[in-house]
Amino acid sequence: MEEILYLEKPDLNKPILVIGFEGWPNAAEVSSGVLQYLVGKLEAKKFASIPIENFHEHSVSRPVAIIKEGRLVELKFPGNHFYYSKGLCSKDFILFQGVEPHLRWNLFVDLLLDLAKDFGVSQIFTLGGTYDYIPHTYPPIVSALVNHEDLIEAVIQAGLGLTEYTGPISIHTFIPESARKRGLRATSLWGHAPQYLQTRNIRVVHSVLKSLFRMTGVGMDLSELEKASDLFNQQVDRLVEQDPKLQEIISKLEEVYRRSGQVLSGEKKQEGTKEDKVIYFQAFLKKQEDEEKKEG
Repeated sequence: MEEILYLEKPDLNKPILVIGFEGWPNAAEVSSGVLQYLVGKLEAKKFASIPIENFHEHSVSRPVAIIKEGRLVELKFPGNHFYYSKGLCSKDFILFQGVEPHLRWNLFVDLLLDLAKDFGVSQIFTLGGTYDYIPHTYPPIVSALVNHEDLIEAVIQAGLGLTEYTGPISIHTFIPESARKRGLRATSLWGHAPQYLQTRNIRVVHSVLKSLFRMTGVGMDLSELEKASDLFNQQVDRLVEQDPKLQEIISKLEEVYRRSGQVLSGEKKQEGTKEDKVIYFQAFLKKQEDEEKKEG
């Protein structure tokens, strides 16, 4: 029988359940980045886990080894863990940090929603990241999918876009639909990252967190993350200055963006946005490091 393994069962008051996954819905490491930040900022404590063996294929989501001088020092397996935070802000939180399951989505989501029912969860949020054809020179887009009509107004009041998409889904879409059938309110927030920046995008992480707090009415100091976001954008600007090809791509994206407004979920793909024009941010950083070494 499938079950959640508990270390303890904390006493929580109508907690907000925030869910993030590594894997396909984690473009620009937005999903994992937000959850890691929340776990640390809220001083959240691990209290339960879902055994990973029953839902994942290790050949797809592989364990990570640390090997030094021919000896295995550490072997890290991916995990599905629940954390709780109580009393550090105006609301209690349950945070789920996991890996999108490869198998048995129905059973996996049943476990998540069973826990939500048991703890009297008031709201469910899934947080994801997607690559989009947008320039980094504009504020990041955050869009939302909701499972109840009365949540649409909350999305609009928070200044978010309503998701427009047709295509294969992640478990982030499956969860709200399953929650709706159980009478649970759920929202899926998506941070849209420029597709030419293939790295953790702290700016989009910051935007998704701000959106989450606007929708939940939670107040939290994000000034440190805002500074990191500004620094990230400055680094990108410096790297773009070194590459005329990338400058041309971004200029075309800006033109498309101005003409059509917020371009969501890959809609209205136009010139300058083909997949073969993806530029990897890590490659820029490596190039910069090599040049600095030569100058030194």
